[in-house]
Amino acid sequence: MTVKPIIFDNLLFGDLAPWKSHNTSENRFRDMLNNQLRANKDNPEQFFKALMNVFKEYSIENKLEELPNNDSIANLAKYAEVQTDFSMLKIPIFFNKASEFYYYLINNECIRIRAAIATKVLNAKSNVDSEFQVVTLLNNLAFTIEQIAQKTYSDKVSTYVLNALKLSLFRLYEEIKLTFPDSIGNEALSEYEIINFIAPDFETKKNIPDTLANILLQYLNAKEKAIPIPVQVEKHQNDIPTFIPNKSDFRTGYKGKLSYEDVRNNQLFSDFESKLYDYEYIGLDYNFTNKHKKKKELATIFKILTSKNYFKEKNIKHHNKFKDFEYRQYLDNRYNVDTSQQFKKCNSEDIDALIKKYYWLENLPICR
Repeated sequence: MTVKPIIFDNLLFGDLAPWKSHNTSENRFRDMLNNQLRANKDNPEQFFKALMNVFKEYSIENKLEELPNNDSIANLAKYAEVQTDFSMLKIPIFFNKASEFYYYLINNECIRIRAAIATKVLNAKSNVDSEFQVVTLLNNLAFTIEQIAQKTYSDKVSTYVLNALKLSLFRLYEEIKLTFPDSIGNEALSEYEIINFIAPDFETKKNIPDTLANILLQYLNAKEKAIPIPVQVEKHQNDIPTFIPNKSDFRTGYKGKLSYEDVRNNQLFSDFESKLYDYEYIGLDYNFTNKHKKKKELATIFKILTSKNYFKEKNIKHHNKFKDFEYRQYLDNRYNVDTSQQFKKCNSEDIDALIKKYYWLENLPICR
């Protein structure tokens, strides 16, 4: 499970969108605020408990996951020193009951997301898992940033909410990059790429006080003068032992055509096998873990691996080109598993689905 900006997406596309007709009543928002939301605005755990009751009472669609609790808030506190660089990116104060509701909601959703990703990283079993969690969240935020750029409404509340969302998304994205610099991957958006989405008029309005562009300019100026604070993420209590790739054939009795000498790039293949271990397909002993659904996924991974040219087409002993099932036989033997049935049934849809599921597969290098 990964962290998603569910409230933000609901504000843009769902029942919480301020431009929806049912969200124009001040009495509606007054009642929701009085239903323990205002009372718990500074207590995220209790705020979201009250919010669940409000959603139920008003038949608002609810897909919230990773609700904050004392433990996740405590994990968030480990990274609190990073937040001080973002003080100028606070949401402007509200002006009526509707904007007050959205003010508390957006602020607490930011806390929920920060706490959730802090917990995910703290509990990650490996650096690969940490990177997957962080990169997936950044991708989710980037999608929301791209979508918000297409929203334009002229009424006061909608304008307030859109600007609050833009500031919050910008801040969250920048916070995550600064907090987890070793886990953000290579495709993270720069601050100027985000600004291009949320404030396309930046150059013409950056010197006009109180505009979104001016607030962003203040941040950029402060960032230039700031001294970066390196964040030391604690070792996880459940860190798994270090995997040492075996760059040879080590099992006896195999009668297939391939050998380790048919691997095109030993280092890339070792990196790949480290990923198999990180994602619990194999153990330290190179044996398949036999976990639920892992065999089907492993067969699919074999298809991806051969398509990326990790093995030679033929060798001196066998002049005919290797067939796909022969690559599979070699890998089956290496990991002490039989994926013959799953390999036969694997199709392009299975491959696409698994690549979308795992960031590391999408970025698995091709052997040249």
